[in-house]
Amino acid sequence: MRRGLALPERGAEDAAHGRNDGKPLVSEFWTSPPVLAWARWAQDALATTPLHLLARNARAELGPEAGRIALTLARLWRKHREKFPTWTEFCADAEAAEQASGERSALWRAQRFAGCASVLDLCCGAGADTVALSRAAEMVVAVDQDLERLLWARANVRRYGRADRAHFLCADVGHALPRADAAMLDPDRRASGRRQVNPRHYSPPPEIWERIRRHVPDMAVKVAPGIAYEDIPSEAVPEFLEDRGECREAVLWFGDLRPSSRMATVLPDGVSLRADEPESRALGPVGEVIYDPGPALVRAHLITHLAARLGAWRLDEQVAYLSGNKAVITPFAAAFRVEAVWPFHLKRLRAALGERRIGALEIRTRRFPIRPDDLRPQLRLSGERQATLILTKIRDAPVAVLCERLVG
Repeated sequence: MRRGLALPERGAEDAAHGRNDGKPLVSEFWTSPPVLAWARWAQDALATTPLHLLARNARAELGPEAGRIALTLARLWRKHREKFPTWTEFCADAEAAEQASGERSALWRAQRFAGCASVLDLCCGAGADTVALSRAAEMVVAVDQDLERLLWARANVRRYGRADRAHFLCADVGHALPRADAAMLDPDRRASGRRQVNPRHYSPPPEIWERIRRHVPDMAVKVAPGIAYEDIPSEAVPEFLEDRGECREAVLWFGDLRPSSRMATVLPDGVSLRADEPESRALGPVGEVIYDPGPALVRAHLITHLAARLGAWRLDEQVAYLSGNKAVITPFAAAFRVEAVWPFHLKRLRAALGERRIGALEIRTRRFPIRPDDLRPQLRLSGERQATLILTKIRDAPVAVLCERLVG
């Protein structure tokens, strides 16, 4: 049984020679001051300088390998500024940065591990969750069989976390693991080359999760937000995380880490709605306000719970839109003041928008057969006003609702 290789506190980069799965291992270039300094400068230069000129500049100043790495970092830092708002120099390659947890979701998730004496961060990748866990738990052991990514994780913890609270182990998480109070597992959802939703296609798959849980019962598993409910283990409670307007992550909580019921959480507000809160299944017509629930709330099947919280009602049992007569600003939904409601008819809609001089139109649809991009050219918009158009079906009849967005 593979025991794994613990990285020494010093000299790990020197020990990382040879190749790992056919890839060159990380070198001192990734964290060397000249590379980091050039990458910092190049982030802004990318907006005005052709890429081939920057690449030539990097090679001339730093050499071929260091230049390639510096340009990679500059491009990643610029691309992921919103994903890592304060971890502005997160160390990773393109694939590892894409797969890493967002900073806000990692920090939010780590709070549940606060007070744990030891936590395993399994399949840690470039270490976003390791950074967050090192701030919450007394000790975190980051485990990954890719030595290159493990070294990136260590570099990131040293920069953004608590290096004195972290150890790093190069090993297969399906084999022997250190003892710990809890575990965080982030399986590879692209093991086959394409992003997978079904956990049976993850690496490691659910049968390995079960093996780990026998060793560490209190565990969290990061999964695709589109996971089918029938694929969620009965002993797990899911949490769906919304960040920057999208449901980007979901996590399955096991053991004593489980919340009381499935939940949706909106970041950076850090507010949650749970399935054990009151519900309202009332139906009604379009009122003075329409609410468009956020994607995490929809994935968590909490529309009726939000209706109860807002004093609102559903327009149709098959549609996620809610309506009410009193505007309530909430992080769980976008709110719109209703101006007009019409049965959908293209010519009449075009004429009504023209009469109102609407030239800029946000189009939102649910359960509607026409895509906004296909409809927009047919509306022939012209004018100085801005508005939102909501298109849906109520009792199978297509409806158009003209609205004004409310900002809280």
